[in-house]
Amino acid sequence: MTQRGFRIGYLKNVELPLIVELGEGPRKRIRDILDDLNLFHVVLLTGKTSYKVVGTKIESRISESIVSKFFVEKPSIEEVRKLSLDLSYEDIDGIIGVGGGKVLDVGKVLASELNVAFVSIPTVASHDGIASPVASFKEGGKPISISTNPPTAVLADLVILRHSPIRLLRAGYGDLISNVTAVKDWKLARDVVGEEYNEVAASMAEMPANLMLSSADKLDLKVIKHLEMLVRGLILSGVAISLAGSSRPASGAEHKFSHALDYLGYGEGIHGEQVAIGTIIMEYFHEKVYGVGNWELLKMSLEKIRAPTTAKEINLTKEQVVEALVYARRIRRKRYTILDEIADKEDFRIVLEKTGIA
Repeated sequence: MTQRGFRIGYLKNVELPLIVELGEGPRKRIRDILDDLNLFHVVLLTGKTSYKVVGTKIESRISESIVSKFFVEKPSIEEVRKLSLDLSYEDIDGIIGVGGGKVLDVGKVLASELNVAFVSIPTVASHDGIASPVASFKEGGKPISISTNPPTAVLADLVILRHSPIRLLRAGYGDLISNVTAVKDWKLARDVVGEEYNEVAASMAEMPANLMLSSADKLDLKVIKHLEMLVRGLILSGVAISLAGSSRPASGAEHKFSHALDYLGYGEGIHGEQVAIGTIIMEYFHEKVYGVGNWELLKMSLEKIRAPTTAKEINLTKEQVVEALVYARRIRRKRYTILDEIADKEDFRIVLEKTGIA
């Protein structure tokens, strides 16, 4: 028996984080959390800056359990292979990742390779990778995504995250609100090509983004209340990916656009900035084609936190944006999005003018 977006008759095993703590001070509970998870022989994985700021404090609380300590030099498959080889003869049951996205991505892949637990302690909130079962690397200058196990535990300490560079917090906000168009694309794929759709995962990804948009006129990411909303949304976005079994709830045409910029080597934007601009574009198309959306609200909220909303701000020309939109349709062709319904290249130029992006 089936209904649109809901299926009865089978059970699906889903791996989710066992522990998620968000607030001011969860890092201080690291010893108790390792005990709760029965992790007594762990590897501390961090970056040099993160170690100085946070890692030393974590290390002092669990020093008797740390078997090895490594600094991530370069996030890559080669780095993972090297670490995996170094640890192959160690008796370990967990990896503690303390750092930004690069450290956490290496940690997730390494933990999956070694089949051990992974504890995510982010020092920045720039994207939903802090809790997702996906790692992103660049190989040969091109972005690649790798499926991993989700973190066993996520300790998001607002005292730490509040000191993130403001550019990275703005990027995190851009990544979160991109769920608005990602879910629209998922619903479109359900209706047009019959793709399987998970209402719970979609809501989990979309609702935190809409909650922040409802406060768009007074957003300040350095205020603890708003920062907590952002980080909770990024965590829920990562969990939604685990629940759906794919990145669908958090990755639609706006992410294809960002990947296209990376493939083409255009601009100087970071991930969250690129998807934010892509989100404005795709929301415009959803609104134009289906009458559903509010691209002006999305743009206003990004302007409120002073995130980039124009091509020029991330060093892109109008023609580069148009070329990236054309190229984006070639990425993950089986993933149906609003871009599959925009046939005329001229429409790309029009959207850039209408939204003020270029």
